[in-house]
Amino acid sequence: MTCPQTLKTFQLTVTSGNILRVTGFKCQVVDPSFCYYERCVIKAINRNVKEFNVVVRLLQKPVNNVTVRLEIVRRLAASTQPIYQFEIDGCQFMVSKRRNPFAKAIFKFLRIERFSNLNHSCPFDHDIIISHLELQKELGAGIMIGKGDYVINANWLAYNVLRFITTATLEVTD
Repeated sequence: MTCPQTLKTFQLTVTSGNILRVTGFKCQVVDPSFCYYERCVIKAINRNVKEFNVVVRLLQKPVNNVTVRLEIVRRLAASTQPIYQFEIDGCQFMVSKRRNPFAKAIFKFLRIERFSNLNHSCPFDHDIIISHLELQKELGAGIMIGKGDYVINANWLAYNVLRFITTATLEVTD
């Protein structure tokens, strides 16, 4: 006996050699009683490399419950609907990154553990520091994304309350 199957196909564009350009980066504190940004800057190191420096001073430590809601939006003339949304339990993710392969790929691509103190699970009893995180313009073969303009919104929650937001705008070209 055979089982009928529906096969759905879609096309992915492998963008090895495409260029990623960061066009903006914004940090916004939602709950000033919980944290504040001491630093939130992106600067050009040279034509091909931009560097992020972020320092979030936590005013209520330790933090034992962290959630990140990430949304990737492709900006088109007709719409700006999200192409990918997910939520991560930050404490569990740091214990086992296998729980979310997409988040793991982003974490690895950005080399967060190398350029930040986000290298352990909860509790976070210190400020959050991302220092000299370099973003190269050329994408590797492991990143599959089509040409166009994108917005990445990250909502950061502690104890299920929105505390701060980061927004990056990107352009992918030939």
